[in-house]
Amino acid sequence: MVITVALLPTLAIIASLPFNIFGFGLLSGWLGTGLISASLLLMVREPIWADWFGGLQRMYQWHHGMGIMGYVLLLAHPLLLAGHYLTLNPDIAWQYLLPFNSHLPNFLGWAALIAFMLGLAATFALRLPYGLWRRIHVLLAAAMVLGLSHVWTADGFSFSLMAALLPAVIAVAWRLLRADHGIGARPYEVSAVHHPTEQITEVVVQPLSTPMPIAQGQFVSTAFFEGSNFQGCGEFHPYTVSHVTKNNSLVLTIKALGDCTRHIQSLEPGVAVRLQGPYGNFLLNRPSTPEVWIAAGIGITPFLALLRNHPVTQHTDMAYIHRESSNAPYENELQTYATNQNLLRFQSLAMANDPAPLFEWLTNITRLSERHVYLCGPPPLITLITHWLQEQGVPRLQIHFEQFDFR
Repeated sequence: MVITVALLPTLAIIASLPFNIFGFGLLSGWLGTGLISASLLLMVREPIWADWFGGLQRMYQWHHGMGIMGYVLLLAHPLLLAGHYLTLNPDIAWQYLLPFNSHLPNFLGWAALIAFMLGLAATFALRLPYGLWRRIHVLLAAAMVLGLSHVWTADGFSFSLMAALLPAVIAVAWRLLRADHGIGARPYEVSAVHHPTEQITEVVVQPLSTPMPIAQGQFVSTAFFEGSNFQGCGEFHPYTVSHVTKNNSLVLTIKALGDCTRHIQSLEPGVAVRLQGPYGNFLLNRPSTPEVWIAAGIGITPFLALLRNHPVTQHTDMAYIHRESSNAPYENELQTYATNQNLLRFQSLAMANDPAPLFEWLTNITRLSERHVYLCGPPPLITLITHWLQEQGVPRLQIHFEQFDFR
């Protein structure tokens, strides 16, 4: 459906385009505009929409991929038009290539391309603080406005322009109202706060209205607001639900990784919370076959959610990777589950940058290539383990992971 939306602006004019470089230039412009406009629909965090794509992570991968492809096509647009005029009239060709000139459509088009370039650069700059990244990312919205203004001044109002404009307006408005301002989010309140370690905070939130239906191991997008002595960030961030209590309260396990999550360490009961979701299908609908679980750091939370709810029902080998050589968070709890459950074998691995202990542990697992492997942890480690598993003959379809890198 999203691809159809992306193609609509092009389908309306493709029959009338000349079959030459000029026609290809117009085609690349419309196709690029359609791809970027449709990609904005994939930044809308609706659970049903995300499930249809197979999870938020996959949906955002489509969002990034379509945006980059659209930008490349838009960049080719002036180059192809200039190539058409190069032998006919070099002065006109130069007008297409000159970013800033007195011709308003050209000026708006190049301004849009430059804004897209800066916004995409921020997308890949993962070390930027989240707040700064969000402000720079707004350039992509400005680029879309400039790009549509370029189309309007160059070609007037048309069905193609409307087909590109409507998805962009709907997506941006929906994202601002639902995801950023929390319209329709479920009201909760902090009822308890625990600190298993200096950098990890467990927050118990209780529903103030109809509780959210959530499966063990899923995550929610959460914003903490005001309390008597606490002022929250007001930003929505993804946190795994590590336990669902009998009274429908949720336990969120949060590690201090940035400004907002560090501030959450001073959270107190009574703080207002808004939740969106639930999201994620990482540990849902698993086959009844032997499994391998590998958790690194705070990636232990979805596995904790399962173990806290019920015992495993198939042979499961579990590795918990952490940097601490002793007193790793949740290690004692996990060891207790393994002691009391015959089907669960648990291994705690203290390691920093050398994955050799993990790979040695994996080689001792019987029929590893037949197992379904579930990974949760930092993206570089997941990539490293995935490549190693595939080299050992584990099919890619049997390797499952979920990341929280939604920039």
